[in-house]
Amino acid sequence: MENPEGTRELLAEMELVRAARDGDKEAFSALVRLYQQDVYRLCYRVLGNHHNAEDASQEVFLRAYDRLKQLESNDKFRSWLMRIAVNICLNERRRRHPITEIEEWHHPDTQDPETNTLRSERLQLVERAIQELPRNHRIALVLKDLEGVDYAQIADYLEVQEGTARVWVYRGRQKLKEIIERWNGT
Repeated sequence: MENPEGTRELLAEMELVRAARDGDKEAFSALVRLYQQDVYRLCYRVLGNHHNAEDASQEVFLRAYDRLKQLESNDKFRSWLMRIAVNICLNERRRRHPITEIEEWHHPDTQDPETNTLRSERLQLVERAIQELPRNHRIALVLKDLEGVDYAQIADYLEVQEGTARVWVYRGRQKLKEIIERWNGT
């Protein structure tokens, strides 16, 4: 049985998006009011700081406004907006906190320049391989393995079932392994 309230909300959202795409600033302001708490909550969870979350939230809506015409008519605005938020937060975290688990390879525990060079090359290889992953797998894997986000939050951020988030992380890991093995000739 279909939820009539959910259908009305979706139709109202679609109308606001259409009006905003046509240049109606009030319609976009209504979309901001509708989703600002969701975006802020996501940014806060990923960044862990109220000030940074506020800055990132503002950036999310600025970027969404600038790219509104790129939104496919069949995309859900909230999902599209949350993907923007995830990308902005991940970029912000990398900028503010450049040390990740993968980069631990980069930390020399020896003064041997050859060992340090090999670690640096492995890090670059993994970073390039991550960029080769399908978008959903890449985002889920980065959130889980590099950002330490739990599966329930990943599912919430990406608006999928928790099982789907788990599958995307698993497939991302498998594909990452395949890419690296292929590049290494193994």
